[in-house]
Amino acid sequence: MPQKQPQKKLATGSADELLRAFKVKVTGNILWAGGLTELVLSIAQFLLGNYAQAGAILFAGIFFTAMAWFYHGQRIPIPVRVMFIGLLTVISVISIHENQTLGVYWTYPLLVACFFLFSGVLGIIAASSLTVIFGITSIYVMPTDDGWRIAVTLGIICVLGSVYVVLLSELQKILRKLVVTDTLTGLQNRHLVTAVLEDALHRFRRYKRPATVIMADLDHFKKINDTFGHLFGDQILKQVAERLQSVLRQSDQLFRVGGEEFLVVLPETTATDAHAVAQKLRALIAEHSFNGKDAKTDITISLGVAQLLEEQTWPEWLSAADNALLAAKQNGRNRVEVAQ
Repeated sequence: MPQKQPQKKLATGSADELLRAFKVKVTGNILWAGGLTELVLSIAQFLLGNYAQAGAILFAGIFFTAMAWFYHGQRIPIPVRVMFIGLLTVISVISIHENQTLGVYWTYPLLVACFFLFSGVLGIIAASSLTVIFGITSIYVMPTDDGWRIAVTLGIICVLGSVYVVLLSELQKILRKLVVTDTLTGLQNRHLVTAVLEDALHRFRRYKRPATVIMADLDHFKKINDTFGHLFGDQILKQVAERLQSVLRQSDQLFRVGGEEFLVVLPETTATDAHAVAQKLRALIAEHSFNGKDAKTDITISLGVAQLLEEQTWPEWLSAADNALLAAKQNGRNRVEVAQ
């Protein structure tokens, strides 16, 4: 009797989660830096005798430092970020009015910070708004030539920053696709499995919407690799992926989670309906030969079906499908078994 192989551990973090964690860290660090800088500047303004500015800057520094501490390790709400930029904008405008050229120096890092505090279009809108405000203020309170030079340099920084944000956004999309896509078959890979299963679990617990998974494994695939070579095996895997995908709905999600292992997530589907889908998948693989570059072969597939139950976590749900797949292997292969 075949021995059960240890179940492979699926990735517990997705590319999106890592990116979100990075953004949270960067935003928090900017808030800390802004708050502490304001506290230091308030002392300097107090020593210079600018008590009104010192008081305003001190208030901003205390507020931002408190927010950075309160939201440490968490996503900082957009209203707090807007308030951060808004207060610093007011302080910068006052500084330009009082100190002219010396006050302009603080507008540049604030302009750049917009692209880090806000994503995509919001960052561009925030930076553009600050460019207009600081540009008009500079032209109004400073000699015309100096004011226009400052306005133009702020505009250049805003344009370059906006282009950078757009390019970075496109690059993130490309990198994300590379991370979550299996390069051989073009299917989603195991990096997205956790997020998809957790989403199905959330919908089930909140809205009582059924969901079922199918674990599938090609039978004796190692023998095909040993007989015809790994290049032929890769060609077979591509064709298997295409056949499996052709049966599924647009809302279904198909993953390649191992060498010859596949996972299908079927939302809004009971075990009975999923069993019918699995039988279609099995028949589609078994009833038609596969053609490689230099050979032709037949292959079968075994499948395990498991519907999400009330008390299950997603690893338990996946384990139930894996056990059903094992039963299909033990009972002769080229068959479908449903978890009990």
